[in-house]
Amino acid sequence: MSRFGHFTLSLCLALASSLVVSAPATAHAHDGQGDQGEQREQDDQGHGRFDVDRVDFPVTLSDGNAYHVAGYLYHRGSPQSRVLQVVVHGGNYDHKYWDIDDLHGRDYSYARYMTDRGYAVLAIDQIGTGASSRPDGDWLTIDDTARALHQVVASMRSHHNPTHHAYRKIALVGHSAGSLTSIYSTGTYHDADALVTTGWLHSPFPLPFDPSTVLGALTTPYVAAGTFPEPFLAATFYHLPTTDPDMIHYDYTHLQATIARRQFLDLLGTALNPVLSRSANVTEPVLAQLGEYDKMAPSGYSAGEASFYPHASQFTIQPMTDIGHDVNAHKNHLQSWRGIDRWLGATLGSCRDD
Repeated sequence: MSRFGHFTLSLCLALASSLVVSAPATAHAHDGQGDQGEQREQDDQGHGRFDVDRVDFPVTLSDGNAYHVAGYLYHRGSPQSRVLQVVVHGGNYDHKYWDIDDLHGRDYSYARYMTDRGYAVLAIDQIGTGASSRPDGDWLTIDDTARALHQVVASMRSHHNPTHHAYRKIALVGHSAGSLTSIYSTGTYHDADALVTTGWLHSPFPLPFDPSTVLGALTTPYVAAGTFPEPFLAATFYHLPTTDPDMIHYDYTHLQATIARRQFLDLLGTALNPVLSRSANVTEPVLAQLGEYDKMAPSGYSAGEASFYPHASQFTIQPMTDIGHDVNAHKNHLQSWRGIDRWLGATLGSCRDD
């Protein structure tokens, strides 16, 4: 049996055993936040003029070869004096997760929302995804994925980067597998001033899918976009009562992207062995947002999450009511965005380095 075959078999067994875990903590109560109120505030906010610059970052991975990471810089006017958010998408997505198109008159773009509030936002395609380089999909580990992110973030501290702007304050904001990459990179390299995770939980909880079915889909070195069908997306990534029914199809046809098979397996392996995330080495302030109905990282299991960040200068959990895994694609996503904005303001100060 090949090395990949041995690893997959052992992971299948481990995943199967992880389906039985302790009972959840008490779930958070509904906060009574109505859908109409969310829509009215979005209608009133109005986006001003902003720019999106496509930029490419040269990176060198552990094989000594040169690759590139594609990025999209959202800003209004000169971005030089802004706090920079480097936002990192999850598995089977690319940077578009942070800039979802309007749907039925509702705004789903995190990047544009934060740009309106004075941040510069750099949305990357993680290595192996989107417009970034695609190394061997059975070689590309979480270590090299984080190594690439580190080189992007470190370069933004000086003028010697594709944006030609140096940033004094940088926050890493991750979603799902992008949260894992951001945790691993922060615990290893300490490039960012603050770390925000969404849709990632170290504490054990029941998996929402049959692991053998998921692993059986990993038939090529890169898992193709659309490998997991619409019903799987709906059942796993969404809380349907607060999701526009057309968003599931939009996700499947517009947001899905490739992911390297080894990245996917490392993601599952780290979920089973949380010490591999290097969260214990994080010394920066951390915000973790967890959805009430997030089947991949449920807030009801968050009681012990702080123990995985023993050296963080501060650790904050924000539970989000009536929301599932793909936070930005839910109709009530503003509770997440506002929470991140307020926390970054309190943690890093003004969006301008006055």
